[in-house]
Amino acid sequence: MEFTKHDAKKLKRVGNSWRKPTGKKNKTKVGKKGHKKMPSKGFMSPASKRGKIAGKIPVRIFNLKDVEKLNDANIAVIGKAVGALKRKLIYEKCKEKKIMVINYAGETEDSKKNSQ
Repeated sequence: MEFTKHDAKKLKRVGNSWRKPTGKKNKTKVGKKGHKKMPSKGFMSPASKRGKIAGKIPVRIFNLKDVEKLNDANIAVIGKAVGALKRKLIYEKCKEKKIMVINYAGETEDSKKNSQ
């Protein structure tokens, strides 16, 4: 279910992203029948799936020692402050251990083939 801002379709200036409705007589806030539903705990995903990416737990990595701690149940997310050289080394180490890296945008073998 998609939750959008109250009256987002009616008003051009109002964006779609969810904001909690304010005001005493707001129909969405009051919970009137026939109006949009407000998000509540009942709409949450199961606890076993929450926070996971492709069924695996994301782990932030800043150096090669962090890569050694990973296992098959993890997905690597390289830290923002890591430079290009270390980022490449971390990616290669993850590739050896067959661990997926989400945010590596360097040149991979696939991108080299496509550019030629």
